[in-house]
Amino acid sequence: MASLKELRTRIATIRSTRKVTGSMKLVAASKLRGVQDHILHLRDYAGKLRRILGEVILRLPTPRSHPFMRPGEARSVLLICVGSDKGLCGAYNLLVIRETLKQLDALQKEGYKVRLMVLGKKPTRYFRQRNFDVAAIDGEIIRKVDYQSADAFAKQVTDHYLKESFAKVLIVYNRFVNAVIHNITTEQFLPLSVKRLSGKSRQDWQENRKVILEPVQDEVVDYLTVQYVSYNCYRILLDAAASEHGSRMTAMHKASDNADDMLKELNLRYNKARQSMVTKELLDIIGGERPRTI
Repeated sequence: MASLKELRTRIATIRSTRKVTGSMKLVAASKLRGVQDHILHLRDYAGKLRRILGEVILRLPTPRSHPFMRPGEARSVLLICVGSDKGLCGAYNLLVIRETLKQLDALQKEGYKVRLMVLGKKPTRYFRQRNFDVAAIDGEIIRKVDYQSADAFAKQVTDHYLKESFAKVLIVYNRFVNAVIHNITTEQFLPLSVKRLSGKSRQDWQENRKVILEPVQDEVVDYLTVQYVSYNCYRILLDAAASEHGSRMTAMHKASDNADDMLKELNLRYNKARQSMVTKELLDIIGGERPRTI
């Protein structure tokens, strides 16, 4: 049986750890509330912008093919993995890494050459230790998600897409549902599809109404396309950030509960040991022996 001093040391250590996990839970919950409000509004905006762009393209008298809507000629794919810089967030990074490996294997079996781009120090370290060809991105994009950083990242991805003529760009990330549920998702970021944008194909479109676009048709379509790509990237990064905060909040909540259970058990053991020692001292006194110092 552990001595009273050892039990007191363990109790003090767990209490200290309990304070840390409790504080981290509160911080993660606070960050989650801030990001969650942005997600709810941005999803509506991005959805309406997607439908507007799709229907505008369908209503044009002649099909308009933007560079972002044409697959590249190269037999290669850009696969983007969105993870986190920090740990203590449960299986958040594990799920993203596992899905990325799954997509990587499937694409290679289809004959594609895969270029891997990773956001976050945790998945970057994992892939580099296993000798994957990783193009790492500045961690500021993950640590502080805002429209300016998302727009800059979207431009970087589109530049890679056009310059290297990728067949498509896929993004693996955690889609936020609520603080506990996050669905691992693989989404085709580029090229854009008119049917995915509007939910209809040109053959299914029955209306013959003409659309007047000012100042110039091509400029309007180009502007809407670039705006949609940037806001869609912003939505994905916000989903990933909210999922990370939710995972960390849940992990710290469970860690705090486990610390409470351990404290109850150790306090019980300490009280039993203390009671046993006091009883022994009383027996020594009754027997006429000199009591030992507790």
